[in-house]
Amino acid sequence: MNETCIVTGASSGIGRATAIALAERGRSVICVARSGDALQALKTRYPEQVEIVCADLCDSAGISAVIESVKFVEHVDVLVHAAGSTVALRHYQDLQMPELLNHMGLHVSVPIELNNRLKNKLTGSRILYMDSHSAITPREGWSEYSIVKAAAQMAARSAMIELDRSSVIRVFPGGVRTALVEQLLMADSESPTVVAFKALDASGGISEPAAVGRFVANILLDATDLQLQARQTWDFNNPEDHVAAHSRTTR
Repeated sequence: MNETCIVTGASSGIGRATAIALAERGRSVICVARSGDALQALKTRYPEQVEIVCADLCDSAGISAVIESVKFVEHVDVLVHAAGSTVALRHYQDLQMPELLNHMGLHVSVPIELNNRLKNKLTGSRILYMDSHSAITPREGWSEYSIVKAAAQMAARSAMIELDRSSVIRVFPGGVRTALVEQLLMADSESPTVVAFKALDASGGISEPAAVGRFVANILLDATDLQLQARQTWDFNNPEDHVAAHSRTTR
């Protein structure tokens, strides 16, 4: 396969799992993240499929590094916006504006910048966002995350409407065992959000990143164009969406 994929946030969590799933299906994957050691481990594991870009996407030089990595690539088939940040547990009245703006930059501005800078290479491509139910559910004691994800969701929905030369996909992974969720599970707080996540974990409702990564790869590589046009979102916890994602074996 000569398809080129870009995955941001590829050093850990869902981003890393998605990059692995795409590489294991023979795709060329450009893995982007700040952690050079984690990226090099992926390169060592998949030397033929993986190229790495160690970059801070909140810096203009980081964005330029991604653009430079596909300088000689005619077409980017897949772009996965999985880069995220660990939003701290903090009450609304304790929100810090510099930190909030930094989170907004990574979750909202960076995908916009990448989409627009890569637009000539994204015709007919599949652009995927990691969405969250927190975008429509205020998280008491963790409102910063809901605020950031609400803005990110609207940016993704706007891209879905206006980037008509590409297929824009939104995936709801639900609770996944990432660094972000681990901070909730380890917290001493008795806030409703922490209590809810701990109950979800106790009931087996926290998924592993590898399973979500495979689900995402199946959507990107197997779902038909008609399915993508008919669906605004895909939900990892909906069995019907898993069936749809397996609708064909080649694209």
